[in-house]
Amino acid sequence: MSRRLELTDAQFAQLAGLLRRAAGLAFDESRRDSLAYSVLERMRARDVKDADAYIALVEGDDGAAERQALVDEVTIPETHFFRNPPQIRALRQFVLPELLRHAADRRRLRIWSAGCSTGEEAYTVAMLVRELLPASAHWDVQIVATDISTRALAMAERGHYQDRAFVMTDPLDLQRFFRLDTDAGSYEVRKEIRDLVEFRHHNLVTEPAPFADGEVDLVLCRNVTIYFDRATTKALMQRLSTTLREGGYLFLGHAETLWQVSDAFSLVALGDAFVYRRPTRGTEPKAGERRAVLPDRRTENEPRPTKADRRRGPEDRRTTPAVVPAAPTREVQPPAAVDPLEAVRSAVAGGRYGDAADLAAEVASADPLRQEAHYLHGLALTNLGRDADALVVLRKATYLAPDDGFAHFLLAGALERAGETLAAARSYSAAATTLGGRAGDAVAPELGGRSVAELAALCAEQAQRIETTWQGGVAS
Repeated sequence: MSRRLELTDAQFAQLAGLLRRAAGLAFDESRRDSLAYSVLERMRARDVKDADAYIALVEGDDGAAERQALVDEVTIPETHFFRNPPQIRALRQFVLPELLRHAADRRRLRIWSAGCSTGEEAYTVAMLVRELLPASAHWDVQIVATDISTRALAMAERGHYQDRAFVMTDPLDLQRFFRLDTDAGSYEVRKEIRDLVEFRHHNLVTEPAPFADGEVDLVLCRNVTIYFDRATTKALMQRLSTTLREGGYLFLGHAETLWQVSDAFSLVALGDAFVYRRPTRGTEPKAGERRAVLPDRRTENEPRPTKADRRRGPEDRRTTPAVVPAAPTREVQPPAAVDPLEAVRSAVAGGRYGDAADLAAEVASADPLRQEAHYLHGLALTNLGRDADALVVLRKATYLAPDDGFAHFLLAGALERAGETLAAARSYSAAATTLGGRAGDAVAPELGGRSVAELAALCAEQAQRIETTWQGGVAS
């Protein structure tokens, strides 16, 4: 059998339509080669000689098992423990402690890992819960982890993982929550963690939620809607909103946003992470409104440190006098408002990336929903070679402006250099589809002499290169 499959337009349309109906999965032209690769793998497994014969098999009355196998093949599980450190910190420091306080009277906690893949996410949340809530506390804790892939669920239920799953895991957490299986050469999740998690096969698009309305405290649905079209995502968000209790939290992936998708949630800034929350009654956001909540441990009257403060040591800082002599009063014209980002743009244009990063950080701290501040901060950091820091702020930039192709492009490069290859492919694809969609894109200095179309084409090629390389590595 050939090592490559070329799908005709009709074959591609049939298969894409089948996957959309079966699981809500959206395959556009950019994913044509990826779908062909997966179909070829299934044709080999079933010893089917041509695509038409395979389509007849998978669409037949007895094709349910093969449809599931095809879904397993096209949904690529790529995850690891403690993924997305800003969100992990938000869970650890803000969300889970708050949820436990609110549930103290009923001593009951419900968490849904929707699209759990091979289980790392659900087990990570269980570890964070167990840190705060020992088994001796006798709480009713249920973490339900669901996925459409039977292959991924089988791996999750087994609970054994290789080294590549621990790229974000602190050695202390590895020691506390896993047991080394020397015979298998893998790490096994300890029983007290596994007992908190229940895995179920579930179709997010066609099946009702595994909870009653208003029962869930926290939903994690990260890197799931990237497989769906807008209509499917809107319907899913409505169901998740109904499932969450008032004040419950929703975590999406770094490249996912509810902008122009759902007004059922408020945007919440928790440290370095943006997450969503179902408002309590009477505080629902108006249509199109974006709200941010910024936990801040400073006292109300404590001054915000300036850039100069941060560069000086504590012993060099001067405190503000308790009483300041009043200056003589006189009428003056208020100065014209100056956009603080002008200084950032100037520093970037002059190649002063250290100054640009400091200034952009100050603007973003004062106005966390100012997308351009996060973007310019990320641009400066990538030019400084600080990709790990850039990932945090560029994820915020793409969250706040999903149509910013340049932010997706910068994020993709930082992700690839950090070794998150499939996430990089998704960001390259997002860049390819959004570049040129905004006024001013054609004259943006970031193009470096290229046209928007050239940069978009390059991003599409990069996405295809990464996905093809990854699939080839899995198959070998």
